[in-house]
Amino acid sequence: MEEHKGSRETFDYIADWGHPKFFYSLNDHWGRMGMLGILGDYILCATAGDILEIGIGESSIYLTALSKKFKRKIYHCDLSASKIINPLTIPGYLSEDNDYITEHDDKVPSARCLLYAGPSDKFFKRFAFTPIALAFIDGDHNYEQAKKDFYNILPLVADNGYIFLHDSYPPSVDYLSEHRCGTVYILRQELEANRVLFDCFTFPKGTAMDVGITMIRKKPIARAYYNE
Repeated sequence: MEEHKGSRETFDYIADWGHPKFFYSLNDHWGRMGMLGILGDYILCATAGDILEIGIGESSIYLTALSKKFKRKIYHCDLSASKIINPLTIPGYLSEDNDYITEHDDKVPSARCLLYAGPSDKFFKRFAFTPIALAFIDGDHNYEQAKKDFYNILPLVADNGYIFLHDSYPPSVDYLSEHRCGTVYILRQELEANRVLFDCFTFPKGTAMDVGITMIRKKPIARAYYNE
């Protein structure tokens, strides 16, 4: 398969890791998806469980490297097959130990990495998932679908596991188009209001296009009064 130029340029820019003990892209620094890589490194040090991603992109380079570093399984889902096929031409962008499955295949996954091309609703119905420590949602930017993805992931997440929500803090009203941030911010506002189940913190910058990334910790249901 011929190497995909755009995927190669993206990978070469991101995957120049600056420090062996601190997960950091020497070129990307805190920009674009750098925050996800650094926080993901902390989370996987502290939390048992695997990795799940809705929407393949630059984030996948960080998550793939993290899955290798911590020897975790990783699940990717994207509606567009090309978003999977093109990165597969670049070693290291996605895991080499993978099963690529479309919504029309009947293949049963067995590799450490699952790459699914199809709607995320079918993704969650079709496969059995191991407990998740780190999840990233950057698929459909409409509130309704982002909410579905969040609540499909939530039961899979281990106590004190984390879900990251991208496009959650539009810098201006101009970004509310579905081709930019869409209405993901509404989901962020709802989750922030639910302090019983979640701890939420939003980083307004340090992500692709500076459109915000929200970190959501799943609180254990059974917890001591001093952890309330």
